[in-house]
Amino acid sequence: MKKTIVVTGCDANHYPLAAELLTSLQADNALTYDIGFVRLGDAPLPPSITGGADVLVGVAAPVLIKPDEGFQLAHEAVKARLPELFPGYDIYIWLDADTWVQNPIGLAQIAETALLADISINSQADPNYFTCLAPDDYTLSVYRVMFGADDRQRFGRFPMINCGVFGATALSPLWAAWKAALIDVRQRLAGSEVRFFSDQIPLHRLIYSGVISMHPLRAVNNWLVLHSLPRLDRTSGQLTAPSFPYEPINIVHLVGQSKWQEYPLDGRPTSLRYSSVKNLVR
Repeated sequence: MKKTIVVTGCDANHYPLAAELLTSLQADNALTYDIGFVRLGDAPLPPSITGGADVLVGVAAPVLIKPDEGFQLAHEAVKARLPELFPGYDIYIWLDADTWVQNPIGLAQIAETALLADISINSQADPNYFTCLAPDDYTLSVYRVMFGADDRQRFGRFPMINCGVFGATALSPLWAAWKAALIDVRQRLAGSEVRFFSDQIPLHRLIYSGVISMHPLRAVNNWLVLHSLPRLDRTSGQLTAPSFPYEPINIVHLVGQSKWQEYPLDGRPTSLRYSSVKNLVR
């Protein structure tokens, strides 16, 4: 059996969300994987996190990235360094701190499909996202800042991938290629007046330029709430895709403003955080 670790991480701003993710992982009564947590920066960890993870790792943030400059995790290349930070595993699964697990089968599917390509990851091209612009202005603008107008034109119109959830083996060429790409971006943009740090856009570029191979995950294994509001199935007590055949969602991703918004679910406004949904269906 492959030795697997599920990893998340964040700075202090997202500790409450990460704690809910860890709670959702611990709700699996048949855990077959370890849980890792990356503390970004030096803020003390609350017991809700230290008690929910098997392995804790700290990563310094010597250069603070402002919100309009992108993401601290990307600047420190955290996601691309998982085998370095958590050595000794066969399969690595990353979950952003603003995700939570409704059905553990999603993690099993990520682990299985990680063996089929250099990375197992979700493309943001699900039929339920039909109201979303593709590509969106954000993608095109970030591509231009990071790689220039030519690469924006060449790669920017392929469906975006979402690196909030992914899986890869320890031996995948993903890690070295992704880390090198992030270091290159960091070096090129270090003295620039306009800069943006994203780990997702460089990964997208690596995939669509053919440097690494990708096995596409189903959207139910990384459901982007901001792109399509889930449906609540009162019979099962679970969130499902909003269109027939109403598949159960395995991993919920509270991207963007959906972390804090309330939605008219089941006739009353509610957050879609793990604790809120569980309270709603009790």
